[in-house]
Amino acid sequence: MIRIGCRAHDYGRHTPAALADTLHAHGYTAAQLAMPRGILGIDSFADITQAQLEDIRTAFDAAGVEITVLSCYQDLTAPDADARRAAVGNVKRTLGYAKQLGARMVGSETAWGALPEAEKTARRPLMLDSIARISEEAARLDAVFAVEPVAVHPLCTPELLQQLLDTADAEHFRVIFDPVNLFTAQDGRDKAAQAAHWRAWLTVIGGQLGAVHVKDCRTEPDGTKTMTALGAGEMDYTTLIDWLRAHAPETPLLRDEVLLPYGTADVAFLNRMATKIENR
Repeated sequence: MIRIGCRAHDYGRHTPAALADTLHAHGYTAAQLAMPRGILGIDSFADITQAQLEDIRTAFDAAGVEITVLSCYQDLTAPDADARRAAVGNVKRTLGYAKQLGARMVGSETAWGALPEAEKTARRPLMLDSIARISEEAARLDAVFAVEPVAVHPLCTPELLQQLLDTADAEHFRVIFDPVNLFTAQDGRDKAAQAAHWRAWLTVIGGQLGAVHVKDCRTEPDGTKTMTALGAGEMDYTTLIDWLRAHAPETPLLRDEVLLPYGTADVAFLNRMATKIENR
């Protein structure tokens, strides 16, 4: 059965039991958990104790909520060497927590904020170096690192992802696919172009897909995005559903950037999406 989840800290910062119970009560069976953002008493990746990890594992197990992604939100391309070293260290440290928590993977984007094209190009060697060092640690620990491509970050095209996957350790590397983070105004206005865009990404990702972020948006005249309830924006999930049904029907679906007023309707949307995928 497909796991349905969300970005846990969208529901606030709580004790492990309160957060896990809140997610369960809303109908989720999975979570993307950034511990410093979602768990009271944890303020950084450096000061997490074994007792805190055990409390989190116990609480989420009791609630029937899988920790699908341990999320880091690190800038792996920071030009400042010390900042980048600290970011890599945080991801490597989190990889060490994954097994105790039963997490499928540790995930991060490659940068913070929107970068101009020249800056993305300049940062790509830094990105590759960071991912190489993280991947070495993932292999050492027999854990999984998952990277999320984003249109405004250095990892922003299927071709660049293909180059990365060509050298990745397939056993310890996955991709988190977030269509809205790869969405453009042209995609929204032309459904055929949108479908082709998703197929290009999914063809490259192939068997390395770890999880899908599900969200929706409309593109404004100035090119910005306004997030909406699922099904209320311009995202057409038909191509993705068809691909998942054929190639990766057990992939977790994670509601990213939860809009709380639409929470119940969004969980229903996720369940309908899962049903379509499972009806092979």
